[in-house]
Amino acid sequence: MLSPKPAEPVTEAKPRKQLLYFCDESSQSDDAYMAVAGIAVAQEAIPHILGKMTTIREKYGKQGEVKWKNAKSRNGVVHEAYIRLLFDLIEENRLHFHIKFARMDEYDHKLSGPRRKIDTVSKSFFQLLLHRPVAYYGHEADIHIHPDDGNCTAQLKDQIGALNFVGKRLCGKPGVVKIVQPRSSEREPMLQLLDCTLGALAAYRNGRHELEEISDTKKRLTRLAFELTGWPDITGSCYDKRKLSRWNSVPRFKKS
Repeated sequence: MLSPKPAEPVTEAKPRKQLLYFCDESSQSDDAYMAVAGIAVAQEAIPHILGKMTTIREKYGKQGEVKWKNAKSRNGVVHEAYIRLLFDLIEENRLHFHIKFARMDEYDHKLSGPRRKIDTVSKSFFQLLLHRPVAYYGHEADIHIHPDDGNCTAQLKDQIGALNFVGKRLCGKPGVVKIVQPRSSEREPMLQLLDCTLGALAAYRNGRHELEEISDTKKRLTRLAFELTGWPDITGSCYDKRKLSRWNSVPRFKKS
């Protein structure tokens, strides 16, 4: 009589990583180049990063929101510390940063949708999310997207189905985007960390560091952020770099 075959060992599926992606826009109204950018952070890295930010705020006695717009007080020492922290975290592989530039006067905004420029920016967000967090990390992680809330990101939560539909072709996994939930930057420190470097690099792309009308503090921070990228220039693209990518996009349908 044959001995019973031993039961096959049960192997549990390895739990997927949980990735948070914070994104925001800059220079979408009055400048030549609009920018959208995001930072990718593993969920377990958040407490470490928040601790670093708290230390900075306590050191300089900072109260309230830290934004590029208010990089004037006390010579922008907190903003500089946030910019330096972001690049330190990239070097430590605790955080990845992606930025996408688009020249707004090249777009036919009527083709973007009824909100025109706002829809152009919203579509730029969609492209950033699809080709950065979804394409880069979807094969290994569940993605939780948190844009800064506002008109340009208000409809992104309705695009989760489209992100997952196209994303399945890019990364071979279904349903990798678990949530698209805008947050207020006033209450979300990670969006404030992003905003300082995003604002500085958008200013550099628009050449504002060479203009008389902006403060010496912002000129200094703009040059610092660009120097810390290590890029030879800010034109063109290096979109194959997961840790630090730059993408100068070209509209599919240009203004005639």
